[in-house]
Amino acid sequence: MPLKRGLEREACDLSLRVTEGQAACSQCARREESCRLDDSDDIRVQRRRRVSAGVVVKDTIVEGSQPCPDLSAATFARVSQVQSHPAEDANVAPSQYQDDLFMDDTFDLSLDNILFLDQIFMGDSGPAEWSSSLLVSNEQDPPSTVDNEPANTQGQHEQSNASSAEATDLFPWPSDLSDPTILTAALRSYFNFAASFLSIILEDAFWQDYHAGRCSQALVYAIACRGLPFTTATKEWDLQRRLAWKFREAFLQARSSASDDGMIRLDDLEALALMIGFEYEEAGSPPLHSSLGRLFLTHESLVLMTLQSRICDRTSTGSDPSAILTRAGERRALLYWHVYGLDAFHCLDRKQVSYIPDDDANRSAILPQHEAKSYFDAILALAIIARKTVQTLCSPAAKRRGVESKDVYVLYEELYHWRDNSCPEHLRRHEGGGGRLANENLGSPNANVSKKHIQLHRAVLWALEIDYLLQIEDCVSRYGIQDSTSLEAETIAIRVEYESVRALTDMIDICRWMKQHEIRGVEDKRHSLIDLAPSPLRNVCAGLCFWSCQRGIEFCRRDPLTLLQCSSAGAHTGGDHARINRKRRHVKTYTDAARLLRDAVATAISHHDTSRVVERLDKQRALLETELDNMQA
Repeated sequence: MPLKRGLEREACDLSLRVTEGQAACSQCARREESCRLDDSDDIRVQRRRRVSAGVVVKDTIVEGSQPCPDLSAATFARVSQVQSHPAEDANVAPSQYQDDLFMDDTFDLSLDNILFLDQIFMGDSGPAEWSSSLLVSNEQDPPSTVDNEPANTQGQHEQSNASSAEATDLFPWPSDLSDPTILTAALRSYFNFAASFLSIILEDAFWQDYHAGRCSQALVYAIACRGLPFTTATKEWDLQRRLAWKFREAFLQARSSASDDGMIRLDDLEALALMIGFEYEEAGSPPLHSSLGRLFLTHESLVLMTLQSRICDRTSTGSDPSAILTRAGERRALLYWHVYGLDAFHCLDRKQVSYIPDDDANRSAILPQHEAKSYFDAILALAIIARKTVQTLCSPAAKRRGVESKDVYVLYEELYHWRDNSCPEHLRRHEGGGGRLANENLGSPNANVSKKHIQLHRAVLWALEIDYLLQIEDCVSRYGIQDSTSLEAETIAIRVEYESVRALTDMIDICRWMKQHEIRGVEDKRHSLIDLAPSPLRNVCAGLCFWSCQRGIEFCRRDPLTLLQCSSAGAHTGGDHARINRKRRHVKTYTDAARLLRDAVATAISHHDTSRVVERLDKQRALLETELDNMQA
């Protein structure tokens, strides 16, 4: 009789046999057949086995046995690192001291979240394709990523960076791309600046692969392209544009020469993730590459390749361990995290259903309800809420009949729960007197995380939360509310308006707060936090600037809210002239907000497309100013 998913037959001793390195239970082994118990995609069984499997992981790797079929390569590698530092109490399970699993502050995602992402992206993929990658990845990892010596990690990275400057001949830079030392400096600048937000590549893994000649050309060009704006290169945009063309050429060439078995190199996929959203300038670009790029270098292509491709951790066929990419298991988990979060907010912005399938079980039942520990956990938790919002407010039924009031209310409650629980304490927005931000004295519980990363991570999380509030308002304004004549509908409409206006005032405070945390770059060049993370910060500021202009224009064309009229001093005196003056002062608050947000957008000086964004905002602000001037006094 089939059992309910999540349960095991009492007669099946597979859990015990796994700890002994066996692939089948006793009953199936006697029959000389494969074990019939297939729960490889059941995360509840995986969690129960994690403790027993973890105690033998290290021995399994040494003996060359197949890893436990319940654990991904990333999870397997993380548990093996724990064995280097056993807990003082031998009875403590690995999951109870998971804070020590990653000494590298670049990537810190909980085991449960890694299992969840593996379940989403890998489906029924077997462990055979990960095992060799895992073995070599652990052998090649530098001691600083495992030992309790976090202070040495930065020194090792600096040593790798310094040596890379003397090794410009390791990569075949094209002769027409200027001085190779500038391009090597662009690689270092990516990790020093751009990687603070674009946390897609593990730094030590990249430099090891780079010096060993394992990196794909597409990845090297992508990293150099993203890091170049933070160097002192002259004719910066021209050089960055040519690097982007080189990435596109290398990526398309790799895809055209790939076999038909659906295989794609991990570092090629990392390169594509890094270049998604880059604004190409097609003047002088080969027409064929431009056309293929518009087809294959898109967000949808990234998602489908990550879902459907067989991701290869090797640079060549065969059994040569030196052909395996460094820390491939962790890099794969990081790629899944990035693609899942990127896709969630992308689909919410476009009000479209994702290609990424939903898990069969309820998400809240899969993950334990505890406070998130890291920035990566917080981003993933918010991305899950964003996906649920698309499914709820952008469903065919909602588009036809309008959104339900109770659905909007529940989404707000989930967001507030995320703010108070799923967002780590040191990354939350704390308010002082008058609702002002009071985050200056809050540090990080992780000594490895620099102040630069903490402030940027705070700004990104706060901006994504504010953008989410505006996305709810956009859904409600597009599709309306069911039973719009009810008191519940009126209540939720007022709630949506309140949350949106509050989001605007909060973002203004955040922009003022970000001015205090500029980052010093090469030759004392100053970079704003918005400059380091243009995708969320600049674009959210631009969206709110546009929203503020639109709301100001609406107020110019209609009377203010009744409650504002009643609460204004002298509202019932002075006649029409006084009423119009009050309206003008009210609209002026939106023009001031739009100007502040526009100026914040303009601080993303390292990115060529910022000027076009500012130009569009100035046109919108001009429309608001015209409406204000035309208002009859």
